[in-house]
Amino acid sequence: MKKWNDYMLKTKMFVTFSVVSLFIVILTCLIFYYKNVSDIKNQTVSLSDTITRQFSRTVELYIQDIEKLSVSIFGDPVLQRSLLDHYQSKNDVEQNEIELTINKRLFTHLQPRPQLQSIYLFALDNVVYYVSKANGPKVSFSLLDEFWYNNNESVMRNKFFLLPVTEEDTGGGRQEKVISFVRNINRIPYREIIAYMKININVKVIDNMLVHSDSNEVERNMRVFIVTEEGNIVYDNKNELTGRTNIDLDTSIFAGESRSGDMIWNGKQYLYTYEKSDYTKWNTMILIPNDFLLSKQKKSQYILILVGLLAMLLIAVVSYILSHHITLQLRYMMKKMNRVEQGDLNQRMEFKGNNEISRLSRIYNNMLDSISRLISEVYESKLAEKNAQLSALQAQINPHFLYNTLNIMKSISRIRGIEEVAEMSESLAELFQYSMNNLQHPVPLREELNHIGNYMNIQQHRFSDRFELSCDIPEALRKASVLKLTIQPLIENAINHGLGKMKTGGCITLSARRNGDNLVIEVTDNGKGMDEEKLLELQRSLHSPFRINELRDDMHGIGLQNIGQRIRLFYGEKSDLTIVSSPGRGTTVKLEFPYQTYEQEEKEAAVHEHIFSGR
Repeated sequence: MKKWNDYMLKTKMFVTFSVVSLFIVILTCLIFYYKNVSDIKNQTVSLSDTITRQFSRTVELYIQDIEKLSVSIFGDPVLQRSLLDHYQSKNDVEQNEIELTINKRLFTHLQPRPQLQSIYLFALDNVVYYVSKANGPKVSFSLLDEFWYNNNESVMRNKFFLLPVTEEDTGGGRQEKVISFVRNINRIPYREIIAYMKININVKVIDNMLVHSDSNEVERNMRVFIVTEEGNIVYDNKNELTGRTNIDLDTSIFAGESRSGDMIWNGKQYLYTYEKSDYTKWNTMILIPNDFLLSKQKKSQYILILVGLLAMLLIAVVSYILSHHITLQLRYMMKKMNRVEQGDLNQRMEFKGNNEISRLSRIYNNMLDSISRLISEVYESKLAEKNAQLSALQAQINPHFLYNTLNIMKSISRIRGIEEVAEMSESLAELFQYSMNNLQHPVPLREELNHIGNYMNIQQHRFSDRFELSCDIPEALRKASVLKLTIQPLIENAINHGLGKMKTGGCITLSARRNGDNLVIEVTDNGKGMDEEKLLELQRSLHSPFRINELRDDMHGIGLQNIGQRIRLFYGEKSDLTIVSSPGRGTTVKLEFPYQTYEQEEKEAAVHEHIFSGR
């Protein structure tokens, strides 16, 4: 096992930086995790407490509104007079009129409030007047049948009281759970009790008071109860325990000072908050399962683990880059010295500054200067000799020399009356002049057509009437901008490879058209065509990476791959070269690239030159 001092400086720096940084990251993540867990619990308790107080207050306000309704019924002069008449009535006709009057007044108070189920007036002689939203038949009952009336002393002492949830028949065999609001009715202005009133409220109205929000995870997972001091469930938001008693809910917590804490119910751990209403004497309780808090903690834990891993990865990368950068100059110097040791005396080290490495590099460079100077002198002398030979060779094949020679041949041929040779010399001279320079710059399509005309003039003298060229190019498109020598090589390929073996009847068609924003040029021949295998091979070669030695081959002629690469380099991905061919039906080569007039091209080139030249 290696000792610590035996490791490379880069390795020791990387390990040291990584260990220290990772320790800080892990410690930070642990502190943040425990702080986040505590914050989640506190936030959940705070939100639950807010919902509890708001819900309790909403229920309290609603019961206050019912009390106001009871007061309006209590003080209704028609009802007061009708109740007094009830005790003085002597026959059934008068009693029916009183019942009709009382029920009509009760109905005006019941009907506008959809949350009310029924209203009862219990006379002291066991006669009951009531109106209900149920469609069932009228049921006979009396004050003595009401369980709450047995504690008459309590009824007398309280202004009103609320009964636990019971079920009321709404007709058709349906039962609705209701909360009963009970109070006595005194004779005005006297204080003697003349009747008792009971208002039944549908429990569903409480469910409408609870604000439901699917976007809040706490509200989706909480359990809401309204519990009396005796442990009766007035309301359960899951509608499972409403109206039930003895559900093993620890009501002793309502006597404590703390309004939140932890409790166990049905074998599960819950976080609870409650609010007691001094008005209704009901306790509003919200239970939040610990499983929900654990899931929130797990989410936080997963996020911290992910952040910790990313931080560790980032620290490792930064530590590596830092150690790499610090030792880069040393490794660079070692690399240079190794090359010098292998015989490469041209290696130099350029470190600016006045530190130890910079001084060492200058001493190293001075040691190699004299040897490098000798080698440089020998190399420059040989290079000058080689350039002189190359210049002499270029002078011999200078295109201007060939162009001038062809013009001389043309003049001599016409002086001696050999017009055919003069015409071929002139066409060949124009071919040389056209292709002499600026192949990378576009020209008007008409110039490329003139170049094709010179080429076809020479070929007509060579092949006589074996084939003909047909041009279908509108005059408006002849000003389009095209690259030099992109169409003529297609004509040449059509002659050499498509019509080469035809004795007569050969036809080449050159056409141009607009396709949206693109210019399409097609060269079609009626030659022998290609079979599928050769066509696929040609298409593969056109889409293969460009290589100089593939600009010409025996099968495909000159320039197909060159043309495809040139238009792609100049016009980008919007350009394409495609080939369609079949045996005995000829071949069609199609060029497609963005349409632009030559004048537009010249203006854009001038603007581009002006911007980049700074003029």
